[in-house]
Amino acid sequence: MHCFPRGLEDVALIVRDGAEALSAVAAMLYPDAAPQLCLAHCFRLREDLTPSLDQARRRKFRREFCWIWEADDETQLRRWAASFCRRWRFWVPQMVEKFQAELHRVLAYLRWPPPWRHRLRTTNLAEGFFRHLRRYLGRFPGCLCPTHSEQVRGCFVLACEQAHA
Repeated sequence: MHCFPRGLEDVALIVRDGAEALSAVAAMLYPDAAPQLCLAHCFRLREDLTPSLDQARRRKFRREFCWIWEADDETQLRRWAASFCRRWRFWVPQMVEKFQAELHRVLAYLRWPPPWRHRLRTTNLAEGFFRHLRRYLGRFPGCLCPTHSEQVRGCFVLACEQAHA
C-alpha cells in the first residue's frame, strides 16, 4: 500500500526538473504516471553545453530549439528534432549528443490534447505559483496554528482566482 501525499491517488503525469531522486520517488509512489522532464530545465541544461556560440548564433539556436516543441505529434517532433540535430551537430556536438540521448524523456506531454500541452511540458507554472505564494506568505509574521495557515493559503488561492477572472 502506498502513502499518497495530499490525497493524490491517480497521477497521470509527473513533470520534474531533472532531479533523479524525484524520479525514483515518483516511480515508487506513482508507477503508472508518465515521467516528463521540464522543457525549460531541459533547455537550460542543453544551453550550458553551447558556450562557443556567438550571440547571433545563440539566438538562432534558441529559436530553433524552442520551435521543436510546437510539433503536433511525436512523429513530427522527432522529425524536427532530427533536422535540428543535423544543423547543429558541428557547432555544438556535446549538446546534440545529449539531446538525442535524452529526447525520450521529454515526450510524455504529447499524449494529452493540444490545448493542455503547453501547461504540461514545463514546471514553470508550478514554480511561479509557489514563488508568488512564498511572497504572499512573507507578508505574515508567521502562522499561529494549522487553522491560521489554512486561512492564509485560502486567501491566497481566492486572490489568485479573482486575479484571473
